[in-house]
Amino acid sequence: MRQYYEAREIPSDPDAVDSEFIRADITDMTEPERAEVLTAIKDVMSGVKCKFIKHDCLHDEHGACVMEEV
Repeated sequence: MRQYYEAREIPSDPDAVDSEFIRADITDMTEPERAEVLTAIKDVMSGVKCKFIKHDCLHDEHGACVMEEV
């Protein structure tokens, strides 16, 4: 299973085509390393209305992904 932190912009215009998105692979990281990555993503996305998500990707195992807001 691969694990990611993601940030997805929530556009003010529901018809917007482009929005900001970041994905960082955290699969083999320790909890302190993961915390640093999440902090860095939040810094980059500061001022942007967005959701921060932990994404457990099970595609390699032929399963469905699990996403939870962090």
